[in-house]
Amino acid sequence: MQLGSLQELREKTNSFLWSGRSAQNRWQQAGIRALQIGYAVIRDLAQGNLSLRAMSLVYYTVIAFVPLLALAFAVLKGLGVHNELEPALLGLLQPFMGEYSVEIAQNVVGFVDNVRVDVLSVVSLGVLLYTVLTMMQRIELSFNYIWSVSQARSLGSRVSEYLFAIIVAPLLILVSVGIASYVNTVLFVGLLESLPTGGIILQFVGLITPFLFMSLAFALAFIFIPNTRVRFRSAFIGGIVTTIAWKLMGWVFQNFITQYSANAVIYAAFFAVILLMIVIYLGWLMLLIGSSVAFYHQHPSKTYSGREPPKLSLRLKEEVDLTIAYLIVKRFQQGTGPWSADELQAYTRLSPAMIESALQILMAIGFIRATDEEPPCYLPAATVDNYRLHELRHKVRAYAKDQPVNPSYCAEQMQIRKILDDADEKWVETCGNTTLKDMVASDKND
Repeated sequence: MQLGSLQELREKTNSFLWSGRSAQNRWQQAGIRALQIGYAVIRDLAQGNLSLRAMSLVYYTVIAFVPLLALAFAVLKGLGVHNELEPALLGLLQPFMGEYSVEIAQNVVGFVDNVRVDVLSVVSLGVLLYTVLTMMQRIELSFNYIWSVSQARSLGSRVSEYLFAIIVAPLLILVSVGIASYVNTVLFVGLLESLPTGGIILQFVGLITPFLFMSLAFALAFIFIPNTRVRFRSAFIGGIVTTIAWKLMGWVFQNFITQYSANAVIYAAFFAVILLMIVIYLGWLMLLIGSSVAFYHQHPSKTYSGREPPKLSLRLKEEVDLTIAYLIVKRFQQGTGPWSADELQAYTRLSPAMIESALQILMAIGFIRATDEEPPCYLPAATVDNYRLHELRHKVRAYAKDQPVNPSYCAEQMQIRKILDDADEKWVETCGNTTLKDMVASDKND
């Protein structure tokens, strides 16, 4: 009875959110869109994958947090602003940890200060860098899952881009500290207070500036981390949602958990560590939720189906693979620029997962190759003038990522195989001489 009621509620919700009503005004459409995104995020949370990945990131954060801060501290020390590390860390932990934030910030900065990067041996420095790069790789894999990207960055791009982020992040901290110092100067405050509405403006600036800077920081993270192109508008909306959730989480911790938690008595001296682990977990969960909001805003069609690859029939999967191959050959024969994955998705209106699956299979069988551009585009791997359609179809159908080792076939399987081979031979007799070049030429004539 309960399962039936739950299924009925789900069907009513889907009918309300995706009924396709066209008589709505712009604000109603925006509200329905927000409800669709919220429903999709709640569905992801119910499935448990976001929570599981947030838990895994807690482990890597605890392992690599001090080495990461050590590298950032080395950069900040070179800029002469390393003393800002402890106040920044204290400001980050204060809303969640309360009185425990001072102790944790001092201990972390003490650890970091004792790590002298300039006197480390080659092996020690290598371990330090490996720990940091491994953590950032795991972060990228989690965000790639959210954006339905199965291909991570190459090793060269990974090292260069991750180290670039580690170096640039302290510079952004320096810029933000400079802006905050300028806003808080007596001259700036006095100038605003001299205006008739200066007090109101000053309060508004003091309230909205940290919110916008935090949203922008989250948006830049959502753009940089996944190995795909993320539109700024979608990332910024995700950043706003993450900032609101972050502020709300800080308010809940400050008013209900940190001060009045019975766990402080249970865990005693270990409560600060337990509380820190909870804060890290919820922090990563908020970031993953914000990235999910950005993903569903950029790909509205995925709010209904989810990010899991669709369960296609064998016929439709073969049809999609051959269609993508034909489009790539056609544009190559026409002498125009090669397709990217985003362009193929926009033209065919297929899901990103279907496009990516087709591209991976075509690359695995050696039919196409990816260019070195960012994002990569796709070209035929060799000449296709005499490439017959039935040859490509056979390779696509026969491809398997994992081939059986020493297979033993029963008599019934061999009988079925013979029937299928006979059907393939009849298909080859019907259109076996058709090449991809002939298809492009007939399309031009039409």
